[in-house]
Amino acid sequence: MIVDSISSSTASTSSPSPPRKSPLQCAVCGDLALGKHYGVNACNGCKGFFRRSIWKNRTYACRHGGKCQMGKEQRNACRSCRLARCLFVGMNPRAVQGETVEDTLEWDEVSIPETISFGIQTEVEKTKSEMLKEEIIDRLRGIYTRTDPEELWKVSYPGQYDFQYAFYNTKVVSPRTPLTPTAERIATLTDVVNDFRRAFVLFVDILKSIDQLENVIEEDKMRIAKSRFAAFYWWLCSTWSAEAGCNGVCYANGSYHPAAVNDMPKTEGKHGVRIEYVDYNGVSQKSLENLVEPLKRMKLSDEERMVGAVMVILADPVPNVSPKTEKVLAEARDFYLELLTHCIDLPEQEKGVRLSKMVLFVASIMELVHLSTDNIQLSDVLHVIDLGNWSTELRDHRYRRQF
Repeated sequence: MIVDSISSSTASTSSPSPPRKSPLQCAVCGDLALGKHYGVNACNGCKGFFRRSIWKNRTYACRHGGKCQMGKEQRNACRSCRLARCLFVGMNPRAVQGETVEDTLEWDEVSIPETISFGIQTEVEKTKSEMLKEEIIDRLRGIYTRTDPEELWKVSYPGQYDFQYAFYNTKVVSPRTPLTPTAERIATLTDVVNDFRRAFVLFVDILKSIDQLENVIEEDKMRIAKSRFAAFYWWLCSTWSAEAGCNGVCYANGSYHPAAVNDMPKTEGKHGVRIEYVDYNGVSQKSLENLVEPLKRMKLSDEERMVGAVMVILADPVPNVSPKTEKVLAEARDFYLELLTHCIDLPEQEKGVRLSKMVLFVASIMELVHLSTDNIQLSDVLHVIDLGNWSTELRDHRYRRQF
């Protein structure tokens, strides 16, 4: 009885235990958060993702119109929506400045969930290899959309510049103006020259983005750049022409070079009417027949066009490079061929057919390279086109020729 009394007394006088604190939740994905990061409660995965995205100035794109759900199981499926969510909940980009950032991925970015919530994101989470491919595609998309401040668009840098200087100082060639391949008007001579220059800057930006070429010796880098620009340029113009649907070669400044001689721009002078610039070898018509029309039928996606441009750069051996560089180029070629396959959204049995058709375009491009080189050289002789001293080495190069 005494024991019962004591127990009763103890039970009546003891204070209730304090309630347990609810675990913190990540404001981005709802996972367990260990504290505040950049102004909000965030898990380590979202903290690391936000830090790397801001530090490296990453640009992402959503394949589903920015409507992806963001949860623990789906957070790695769409980086564009994940970053948008980070900013929406209040993560502060300025808080990232001054920090160091590792290149390694957070543990959660390479894990694959066993299940995906019903009715939310149906896309299977990316493996580490797939994520790398998506990152490269995002990087290319950022290059195509990159522009310089508008106040620099009219700035010129007259002077004598060699090819290597122009490669590392592209502002002397052209500012990064917006790429607008809309074929709204017939090109003037100025349009043709400006497009050639702008395309060279785009080419350099893409070439510098190819990780495999980072440690190639300087002499071989210049050989690659001289050897592959012309092929890249024809791929660029042909894919834009197919997209714009114009009867000629589409340029990046809203103009196009008509294939029909009667449509080419003319000027009146002392000796009568003359065509401003002449397509001596019928290159425009050949490009329509051999490239543009087949490309129209294929209806390439943006990803296929961008990665296809890199494949054209890497497609053929570059003359006179070292054996080590040849090996690097071969490895890069294999990687981007696999990346191009990744971009083809078709059943497996149909991917190979489409990929083969795209690779076959390289032969047609090389024919256009030879013909267009002749056009430029003839224009130089006639003093029609002045592309600048920087391009002399580029235009003097011929396929598989000693530099």
